[in-house]
Amino acid sequence: MSLGDQQWYPTSVQVTVLKARNLRIKGKNGTNDAYAIMQVGKDKFSTSVAEKCVSPEWKEEATFDLPLFHQGNAERCTLYIIAMHRALVGLDKFLGQAVINLVDLHANRSRKKTE
Repeated sequence: MSLGDQQWYPTSVQVTVLKARNLRIKGKNGTNDAYAIMQVGKDKFSTSVAEKCVSPEWKEEATFDLPLFHQGNAERCTLYIIAMHRALVGLDKFLGQAVINLVDLHANRSRKKTE
């Protein structure tokens, strides 16, 4: 195998959650106390809580290590971003989510690697 035949695969991913839009409203007075959970595999990171807003902005980042990177391992190479409403009493409420398959994203040669 020559160096030209080798395929490069990422070993980590850096994720920045900028903001959320079009979220369900679950709080009082038509607002949310929203936070985001980023998850790859079993690793999770939660942002701070953006209080009393409808379009929260966080601009927070996390880095996740990736397992063996191939199509058969796509479930463990999927990024989940889940927006939640912090409830002072009872369970937090689901507001929305985004699911990104990192294997497919890596295979997309038409985009910049920083997207």
